[in-house]
Amino acid sequence: MKPSVLITGARAPVALHWARLFNAAGWRVVAADSLKAPLSRFSQMVDCFEHLPAPKTQPIAFAHRMAKIVEFHQISLILPTCEEVFHLAAAAQGKAWGDKLYAPPLDDLLTLHDKGRFNTLVAQTAPAFAPEFHRLESRAAREAVRGKDWVFKPCFSRFGTDTLICPDDTQRSAIEPTVEVPWIAQRYLPGEELCCSALVRDGQVLALQAYRPVVRLRGGTGAGIAFEAADENRHWAIEPLVRAIAKTLTITGQLSFDFRQDAAGRYRVLECNPRSTSGFHFFGPQRGLVEAVVAGRETRFRASAGLLMGERLPTVLVGGMRALGKAWRLRSLSHWPNDRLSLLDQARAFAELLRIARTHRCSIETASTLDLSWNSQKNG
Repeated sequence: MKPSVLITGARAPVALHWARLFNAAGWRVVAADSLKAPLSRFSQMVDCFEHLPAPKTQPIAFAHRMAKIVEFHQISLILPTCEEVFHLAAAAQGKAWGDKLYAPPLDDLLTLHDKGRFNTLVAQTAPAFAPEFHRLESRAAREAVRGKDWVFKPCFSRFGTDTLICPDDTQRSAIEPTVEVPWIAQRYLPGEELCCSALVRDGQVLALQAYRPVVRLRGGTGAGIAFEAADENRHWAIEPLVRAIAKTLTITGQLSFDFRQDAAGRYRVLECNPRSTSGFHFFGPQRGLVEAVVAGRETRFRASAGLLMGERLPTVLVGGMRALGKAWRLRSLSHWPNDRLSLLDQARAFAELLRIARTHRCSIETASTLDLSWNSQKNG
């Protein structure tokens, strides 16, 4: 009998990629999401789809449903991909299925997710990577930040939402940090952006892929939609930070980091997303990613420097003519042998997010996490 993996956050392209990797490794794949038509639901690599209550608004029903799914499908492993990881970690505390969850404990997740706590952790454990920063919990703290070369963002945020880069006085005065809704001010860094995705187990780094977003939404400040694999020198530059954080917390799970170079060319880490991100798309079925999760076996695979991944049409629509050259060199995120999603399936997934965005009068980015985002130290 095949072992069964439950992949949550089935709306994410990286969840689809994980489903394909586990299917290729001989696993039975169950996908789950609180959306009704997430992208992975239409994949031939998914054996079964389960609909979940929205974890942010129905946490008790969510936890109950998770327990039922794990029991019914005899799940061996639960692999989160989006911010449902926080709700899963909260629901799993003291539960029999908690040891199947490939994620850190909730308090460690919050240490990484809270941009203020994370920057404090970096300053203590890997100061060479720490940017200058201030945690803001009052207007007085905001006013104490002098000068214009600062980036302001909520401590709990994603996709660059609400981030203000070198704001003017009017923009800055609109920031209202409180103890309940803290912000962070980081010194503006002018250099190259770099991201990475990592798998860790018991504090050991098992897989690492660094990459650069080459096309982003919202004029370059939003979520990335096309990515370029970094060279080995960039991996060496940031790997000590990843290993230091993993070792300090002795955690198991998926970690993603955003870096930027300072004026001297040194990489400083800006934030951590303790979830699955785009770097994992660079791993094919023979690159050891599933084995790293399941057996704790390290893979030293690195994608060829300069390899581009994304989808051509969205890249051109967002990036314009400047992105045309890169678009034609992109390796598709959606293409997979015997699993080509139809345009209708992709349209159904997008239409559901569009309906949510229109109902709540928000962006597609915000709509994509509205029912599962986690925005405080106490609860979602």
